[in-house]
Amino acid sequence: MKLIDFKKKKTSMHRKLLLYMLALVLVVVMFIAVGLFFVGQFSTTTEKYSNNLTFQNDFYTRQIEKFFDDLSMMNEMLAADASALIDDYLNEKGIHISTLNDSQLYTEGVQKALFPKLKEELLKADASGAFIMLNATVNTGKPNSDKSRTGLYFKRSTLDRTDETLLLFRGSAELGRKNDIMPHRKWRLEFKIDFVPQTKNFFNETIVKEKKSVLTDIFTLNGTSEEAMAFLTPLFGADGTYYGICGFEISKNYFKDFFAQPTKLEQLTCTFSKTTEDGKIDCENIFWAGVLGGYSLKPSGTLTPKEINDSLTEFLGENTFVAAKNEVNICDTSYTLVVMRPKSEFDKTVTVNVIKIVLVCFLLVFSAVVLCVIFSQKFVSPVIKSLEKIRMQEHAGTKSDIIEIDDLFVYLAEQDKLRDLETENLKRQNEKLATVTENQTNEIGKRQAEIERLAYSRKTEIDPDDYEMFKIGLKELTKTEKTVFDLYLQGKTAKEIADILNIRESTLKFHNHNILEKLGVSSRKQMLRYATLLKQEMLNE
Repeated sequence: MKLIDFKKKKTSMHRKLLLYMLALVLVVVMFIAVGLFFVGQFSTTTEKYSNNLTFQNDFYTRQIEKFFDDLSMMNEMLAADASALIDDYLNEKGIHISTLNDSQLYTEGVQKALFPKLKEELLKADASGAFIMLNATVNTGKPNSDKSRTGLYFKRSTLDRTDETLLLFRGSAELGRKNDIMPHRKWRLEFKIDFVPQTKNFFNETIVKEKKSVLTDIFTLNGTSEEAMAFLTPLFGADGTYYGICGFEISKNYFKDFFAQPTKLEQLTCTFSKTTEDGKIDCENIFWAGVLGGYSLKPSGTLTPKEINDSLTEFLGENTFVAAKNEVNICDTSYTLVVMRPKSEFDKTVTVNVIKIVLVCFLLVFSAVVLCVIFSQKFVSPVIKSLEKIRMQEHAGTKSDIIEIDDLFVYLAEQDKLRDLETENLKRQNEKLATVTENQTNEIGKRQAEIERLAYSRKTEIDPDDYEMFKIGLKELTKTEKTVFDLYLQGKTAKEIADILNIRESTLKFHNHNILEKLGVSSRKQMLRYATLLKQEMLNE
């Protein structure tokens, strides 16, 4: 079968111009679509920035709410169990809680009874420390004994929640050593109840009956520079006798490590502070966390809010931030949660996107000009060449790929034939007249002159200049997300990946979301399909 030669197939000028223009439109539309996708998937910089911070703040808010809900529940359980253990010990010995005063035997006895439970609850809890403070002291005869209370206080030795090594901060050192819990370098036998106002209030007999669980203000642990908060719950016996308080400690360093955010948002900072009427944030009285495995800017001084839109707020201070904020209620107290990034990052993002838009617009204009030049030359060039052939009288027998030009060549060829035929006829007539002229005498001179005049007239009837009338003139997954992605490619299940990385399934789900959110895909199946295709393309290369 003979193949069609599309290059030799003729096309009308109208259709050819239409095809060129359609091609130009398609190319321009493609460039516009790619350009719009490139500069932000049809969204503005502020909207995209707002969506990212709002999403991250919602995630952070859920973390905080779950953290304190779980801690509150564990604190209530610890209070109930500790109260029951104290009841059992007091009933067994036949004594009242006040009998513990000035009695090392009884205070160590009740500490021994509480020791395993406090250790167990701390190892289960997401907290840096746990304590039970009893309403008694072994030093009633010493100065300020009214501010001293006996009890137990354990602290984690590291921020690693899998490390079960604990340190004894308050309580019997001998009892701690027997149970493989060594004294802290700032160990003391008893508590000072005035290290934070909320703790002191729990030992005010006029209001203690009304006390509920409370989250304390930020305080400095006695004898250290370490700052912390404490979740406090009162202890009551079965007969309503007040025994003291128990609770969990959350240190600043523990909070910072626990709430480090697994995100690609650079220099992200998350703060936790009491809500104020004017919305200002005193950075000396906040807890904060940054990006997991990344750099975050520590806020300092006082941050003053200035609303940008419904979801974004600018915080002005020593460093200016762009932020999204929420409020949560913990123990009937309002706390403000802020997820923010330095304004310099926001300005940089805006500048980069403006540059992208300018570059895309420049490329679109430049491409349109180049394409127009190319297309115009492609269309006009055959016409100019054909006209040049006509001017040089070289059009006879010539063919182009334009129907209209070929029709013109045919018409001119026919005209040339008619002109040649008429010229030939005139030549014959001239020859005939010349013969007649030779056979005639002077008598027919007048006729001969007339004939010559007619011949001359016919010669001048043909003017070649009459035919010279035609002339005419186009990447940022984090390291952990990359590890999760690679394990999925190896065919690992979610449970296997959680076990391999030693992380909770909730953390893995968040990584999945970011990966899916960062890869664009809507499912892991789709992600794997894409990854297989990419791997095949790389092998082909």
